[in-house]
Amino acid sequence: MSMEGERTKWMMLAGSIALLLVPGCRRDDPAPVDLGYGYFPTRVGSWVEYQVDSSWLDEAFQQSGNISYRLLERIDSSYIDLGGRRAERIERFVQDSLGNWIIRDIWTQTRNSVAAERTEEDRRFLKMIFPVRAGERWNLNAYNSQDDLEVGFGIADVPWSANGLSFDSTAVVQSYYPNNPIDTIIYWERYAKHVGLVERIVDSSETQLSGTRGWYFRQVVVDHGP
Repeated sequence: MSMEGERTKWMMLAGSIALLLVPGCRRDDPAPVDLGYGYFPTRVGSWVEYQVDSSWLDEAFQQSGNISYRLLERIDSSYIDLGGRRAERIERFVQDSLGNWIIRDIWTQTRNSVAAERTEEDRRFLKMIFPVRAGERWNLNAYNSQDDLEVGFGIADVPWSANGLSFDSTAVVQSYYPNNPIDTIIYWERYAKHVGLVERIVDSSETQLSGTRGWYFRQVVVDHGP
């Protein structure tokens, strides 16, 4: 082999060794693990619009009713909470009969590497744990004074469509309450990756000698952005 050829061979070998020594270029580096943080977005400015349908019944007082409306939730800003954690302020609007959005209330949320929380109507809920994996369970009411309610991921990373919108990956948080002929509690929340909550169903009823008292609520996405 000529001197020029020998020099070329050693230059190629040196380049290959240098490539292996560069951080992040090793061939045996594991692929990044998706823990599911995208199911609980924290980006300021993102929003989701919902159609809400709710009904209620109280046979003891002969009362019943239903209501339908549009709801908009928007992450307005971020801040550092009293625990030193980043949190987000969520503004919630309802649409009036003229199509104007009227602010209804303010909720907050926070997400860290292992869990996501939301404070709704001054009650703090453990909404999600990470990684997002079918079969994982936890207590929704771990941080408030309500009775324990076991929830968990029924499914994860499955496609879903509603109202002309399609989502590649969704995960469902559902309740595992031991329902019976007297008490029924159904809690169901579906989250879409990089969008957040896209469907919520709460069905709660109690049957006593005086009659049945119950409440049904469904909230489903109709638009989102940006």
